[in-house]
Amino acid sequence: MPTPATAREVNGRAAVVTLTYLGFALQLVQVGLLPLLPTIGGALHASTAGTAWILTSGLISGAVFLAVLTRLADLIGKRPVILLAMALVLAGCVVCALATSLAVMIVGRVLIGAQLPMLALPEAIASDTMSPRRAQTAIFSVHVGTGLGVAGGLLLGALVGAHPGDWRLFFVISAVAALLALVTTVAFVRDSDARAAGGLDLPGALLLTLALVAFLLGLSQGPAWGWGSGRVAGLLAGGAVLGVLWWLRERSADKPLIDVSYLLRRDVGLPYAMTFLIAVGIYGSLSAITRLAQTPEASGFGYGWTALGAGWYALPQAIGSVLGIVVLRTARRRGLVSAAAIGFALIVAGFAAYAFGHAHAGATLPALALDSCGLAVTLAATQLLVVRAVPAHESGIALGLSVVMYAVGNSVGSAVFGVLFTALTGPSGKPALSAYVAGFAVCGACALLALLLCAPLGRLRSAAPATTVEGAPA
Repeated sequence: MPTPATAREVNGRAAVVTLTYLGFALQLVQVGLLPLLPTIGGALHASTAGTAWILTSGLISGAVFLAVLTRLADLIGKRPVILLAMALVLAGCVVCALATSLAVMIVGRVLIGAQLPMLALPEAIASDTMSPRRAQTAIFSVHVGTGLGVAGGLLLGALVGAHPGDWRLFFVISAVAALLALVTTVAFVRDSDARAAGGLDLPGALLLTLALVAFLLGLSQGPAWGWGSGRVAGLLAGGAVLGVLWWLRERSADKPLIDVSYLLRRDVGLPYAMTFLIAVGIYGSLSAITRLAQTPEASGFGYGWTALGAGWYALPQAIGSVLGIVVLRTARRRGLVSAAAIGFALIVAGFAAYAFGHAHAGATLPALALDSCGLAVTLAATQLLVVRAVPAHESGIALGLSVVMYAVGNSVGSAVFGVLFTALTGPSGKPALSAYVAGFAVCGACALLALLLCAPLGRLRSAAPATTVEGAPA
């Protein structure tokens, strides 16, 4: 059974660049849409609730694609599934660029949801087809690419948003980005021979899909429907029940979607928990801080920036992401757990700077650099910890579940800020400063808890036999 330590190396530097670009393109398409939602909704004569579905539809379809495509990648190969996913994203971008109604826009966004597995598959193919040292460098680079994609998306959304009548240009640029991803993957990326046995566990895939859809829909619609509404409570409870049913199904299936015994192992479960905890802070580190920056100065705490002015946050996001690979290269001789600990510490410092330095825009800019650097480091380190604990033929679904933790954590963080923004308001009915500070404190506390989890994980890995191949730390 091939493992990352023994798999034949079939990809080189060109593949590393291509996989890094896939991470960049994913976030460019995802993040760039956010500041344009009000403009697109207005142009399509959609209500506020209808406009929210432009985002929600992609989130829900992404959960479906994630549950199916990451397992399919283990069965038939990562490369063909990456090509399929990017072809669907390309088609979705074209549909959105041509949309003249909300319904057509949502169809396009459903197709674009196929990009979510790109948070797992580039890393999986690197682990399967490269030497441990090069795979580690590739996974580091992919996460730097995603950070740069966030920065590029912020800048692209700000520039396009400055000319509201040209909103379709965003989807044209996104289509070009997806097409380039297709072409470069065909040209430079090769697949491994590792394949999972059996077929796709359709009942397991269906249960996982329904659980994710229910849970993510409940979290995303909580602000609109009300957190105390029966619909939200029913969706969240239903997601939990379906998750339990999925677990029971996987425990008894002959060919499960994933061998859930891995999830009971601390060397896999702890990195998953860390991924969830740091994902909780993603909304606070970007969406909340840019919203704070655009709050009028008359509020007493906002900066009064325009949407275009908020594009300045792209600079520290980009700088922090690039610094991430420097930190990773410096820390990797000390091992992945040490690298993760450094990343978590940077995130804690970033949120502390948000909470205590929010009165000055000059303090929030370097805070975002710290946070983005820490995020690149921790996501790369935790994913490497996962792929080194599972066989190569299950790396796709194993990293897919890591992305599930990421998506759920991100949604929980968004929900936390939604509750705070609703409960803590100022005289104008807008979120009060205390809502932002409390949210930053929650996100910082989650990062601190993730940092504390490094201690038991470090002891666990120290007790296990160390495997160092070609200089790659265990």
